[in-house]
Amino acid sequence: MQKKLAAMEFLKFVAERVYRGFRRVFPRCGMISQAIAFNLFLAFFPTLLIAVALATSPVGGRTSLLELIRQITGFLPPGSQQIVSEYLTKRGPEVWKWALAGLTGTLLAGSQVMKLVMQGIQVIYGEEDRMGWLHRQVRGLVLILVTIAPLLAAAILGVLGRPLRRLLAHVFSKRELETYWNFLFPLAAILLGMIALTVIYRVARPAENRLRDVLPGAVVATLFWWLTNVLYGTYVRKMPYGVVYGGLGAVIGLMVWMEVSAVIVFLGAAWNAERAKSRTKG
Repeated sequence: MQKKLAAMEFLKFVAERVYRGFRRVFPRCGMISQAIAFNLFLAFFPTLLIAVALATSPVGGRTSLLELIRQITGFLPPGSQQIVSEYLTKRGPEVWKWALAGLTGTLLAGSQVMKLVMQGIQVIYGEEDRMGWLHRQVRGLVLILVTIAPLLAAAILGVLGRPLRRLLAHVFSKRELETYWNFLFPLAAILLGMIALTVIYRVARPAENRLRDVLPGAVVATLFWWLTNVLYGTYVRKMPYGVVYGGLGAVIGLMVWMEVSAVIVFLGAAWNAERAKSRTKG
């Protein structure tokens, strides 16, 4: 009986904390979340250019990275496969110019995303923006440089984990490894996402001094994000794009997933804000 009451109290506590977190995020961060999704979409194709450039390098050739990208683009918005095929047919000295252009576009759009994240977190905490223009640009650039790799890896493992596991088992001709990957892929996605979000929460708010103050929100946001990635992965595998919207269905799904991901990042920050508020009252 006591365990049941304790469980009910815990669920009540979590529900109240999530509700108060939602009130911090909506409606104040609604427009910011949409702006983040728009900039993430802008960064999508430049990032794909970088991935294809790496796949066509000697390192990518040894790791079958190009085959993975070809398989993944089948689940992505229209134009993704065209970018891969055109890049491959125009291989030569100039392709690295396109890779450099992709890197530039990714950094510009990605740093804008991080600046919007910092703005939203300050709104959630009810703080004024005291960072100068140059300081904000530098923080945004540093955040995207540090977190882009773990965030991309976590998103790919979460969204495309099942087809990726099957493809790797086929490429390496070791079906028995698929059982281990069923456990390792989700674990790796959660750990990478948690690390990236912890860094974002720590750097985005200058007033944060301790990692333990931002880690709980990072854990909550990571779990929600992983669940969202799994649901989105089911959507891209099962949705009959050609029957419903054609390629537009892939774009709509991607944009919705990006906006929901932005909201989840803010919910993690709101969890930390509520935790800090309760500590102050205590």
